[in-house]
Formats: sequence, C-alpha cells, structure tokens
Amino acid sequence: MNWKQGWKTGVILLLVLTLVGCGAQSPPEEATVRAIPVEVTTVEKGTVTVTDTVTGSLSPTVEVQVVPKLGGKIDRVAVKVGDQVKAGDLLVQLDTSDIEAQVRQAEAAVEAARTGYANAEAKLPNALKIAQANYDAAKSAYDRLEYLYREGGVSEQQLEGARTQLEVAAAQLADAQTASLQLETLAAQVKQAEAAYDLARTQLNNAAVTAPVAGTVTAVHMEEGQMAGPSMPLVTVAQLDPVIAVFSLTESQVGKLKTGEQVSVQVKAAGTEPWQGQVTEVAPSADPRTRTYKVKVELPNGDGMLKGGMTAQVGLVLDSVEDAVVVPVNSIVTKGNRQNIYLLEGETVRECPVEILLQNDEVAAVSGEVEVGAKVVIAGQNLLQDGSLVRDVTGEGK
Repeated sequence: MNWKQGWKTGVILLLVLTLVGCGAQSPPEEATVRAIPVEVTTVEKGTVTVTDTVTGSLSPTVEVQVVPKLGGKIDRVAVKVGDQVKAGDLLVQLDTSDIEAQVRQAEAAVEAARTGYANAEAKLPNALKIAQANYDAAKSAYDRLEYLYREGGVSEQQLEGARTQLEVAAAQLADAQTASLQLETLAAQVKQAEAAYDLARTQLNNAAVTAPVAGTVTAVHMEEGQMAGPSMPLVTVAQLDPVIAVFSLTESQVGKLKTGEQVSVQVKAAGTEPWQGQVTEVAPSADPRTRTYKVKVELPNGDGMLKGGMTAQVGLVLDSVEDAVVVPVNSIVTKGNRQNIYLLEGETVRECPVEILLQNDEVAAVSGEVEVGAKVVIAGQNLLQDGSLVRDVTGEGK
C-alpha cells in the first residue's frame, strides 16, 4: 500500500506544481496602436474647369500654286524651298528667244503703220480744203447761171458747162472725203499694230514668272530645261506668319468658341509651351458629309517654328466653377453613395463628407465642412476611418 500512496502523492504534487506554474505567468500586455503613414496637401480656393481636347492641323494663311501664263522651256529656276520672297520677285524664267523675235516684228509693224498714217494725215487737210473750195465755187457758179438761164440771160450750153464743172468738183470732193475715211482706216491699223506689240511685250513679261504674294517657297515642282505649260504648277508660295489652325468641331462643341475669342493651342512638334491665338472663323453651317463645323484660329509665327501640316490641339471649356474649394481628385474616397475626404487634425484624421460640384482628371470643386488651408490626405486615405491615428510622412523619401 505504501507505493500506491506514494504514487498518489506524486500525482497530486505534480498537479499542484503545474497549477502554480500556470498561475505564475504574467497577464498579456495591451496591443499597441500603430499610426498609419499618410501624405497630405493643402486645400485651396480656385477655379475648376472641364475641357475637351480637339485635334486639328496647321495651314498657311495663304497658299498659292504659281502657274505660268504661257508655255515654254524653263530657262532658270530662281528660288529654292525655304526662300522668303516678296510679291513680284522672280521665281522662274522661261526662254524668251521666240517671244523677243515676235516683239521686234510687232515693233516694226507699228512703225510702218504710224508712218503711213502720218503721210496720209499730212496730205489730207490741204486736198480736202481745195476740193471743198472748188466745189463751193462750182456750186455758186452753177446756181447763178441757172437763175440767169431761167431769165433768158444765158444759153443752155453755158448752163450745161457749169453743171459739168459742178459734177467734176463734187467728184473731187468725194475723193477727198474718201481719203479722210481711209485715214480713219490707217488710224485703226496703227491701233491694231500697237495692240499686237503690247501683246508681244506682255508675253515677254509673262515669261518671267513672279511671286503673286509675299511668303515662303514651300515647293519647287519643275527644273531647268523642262517644258512648262499654263496649267502646270511651277512653285508653291505660302504665307506662314500668321498660320491658321483648323479644327472640326461637333455640334456640341462648336458653341464653346466664338469669333474674336482668345484661345490656347498646343503644337507639340513646336515645343511644350502653348501658342496664344484668336478665333477668326466659325462656320455657320456644318459640312454635309462630316456633320462638323470648321473653326479657324490665327496663330502668330514670327519665329517660323510653326509649319503647315503640323498637328494642333485646342482645349474647349465645357464647364467651369470659379472661387471654389478645391481638392485633388485622388483625395476623395467613395463609401457607398457618399464621397469623403480625410482632414489631418493633429495626429488623427476627421472624416469629412463632401459634395462634388465639378471635377476634372486632377482636381475637384467640393462643398462640405472643409475650409481653405486645411490639410487633406492624398496618400493612405483608403486605409483610414474617422479618428484614425496617422503619421504625416509628406516629403519623406524625396
């Protein structure tokens, strides 16, 4: 029996020691609340705009494809692409050897016609004057003898002699008057010869193809030695200061721009800074094929950075809210059907419900219990709730 009592005593002692050992453990410490790292920015007052970007292209103010007024062999091309020209500057010279011969021939014809007219004109006044005087004298003599004949003072033979002299004088006067008409014909021939000469001179001048407007040579289409024709472009001249940005707007966009309005146009190929221009034309009706409205914006281009054909973009203001409380879009947290922001207040945050008045891709105009100058959480906000303990790490690691 002693071993049984010893075994029981050992078990009881073991249980006691176990219970004592368990009771000797210290109670667990309360868990430490860790602060959530966040980044913040300042709530500002400003304007929020919603824009729609429309893409178009740049065109010269004026672009002229210069064609010759007559055909001929190209003797010389006087310009190259990129040259600046003034109105009247020589672009292309056509061969003039045949035209110069025509000018000389026409000039000789003018001289001959003028000489013939001058000779006839010199003779005509005296001959006409004499013929008129002879006719007047013969008419007077005939009238006098006719009277005397009726009175029986002269014979019929004398009267017939006077009639014959009158007829001769009348014929001579008619010849002189015909010579006057011939002089008019000679004068017409002079004018005709002069017109032919002027035409030949014009053709000679037209052989020098000049710039119709001031601008930049943007293309040279033919080379020396080639044959040019009246319908064949030789050179293209464009006015590139200013340039015109052309956009096609939908009916919902076209009302956002008005003639005379100043707008900013982005031309990425010419730099990152926007170009300020003025709306010069808003189409009153849509293109029947595309159902869009053409809008033109004039852009200054004194430095020549803008080129025809470059892509241009203009932002249309679709809506705007001014003098608004503005926060970054990424600061807004949606919970159900509510939008909240978290405002830093000491070491905790306050959940602030807001109403979005207008927003774009970057900022939003909001209303609610938020004041300009407050600190709004922009990183870590999705981990927060009202009263969360936070640590401001704005700017750390930069």
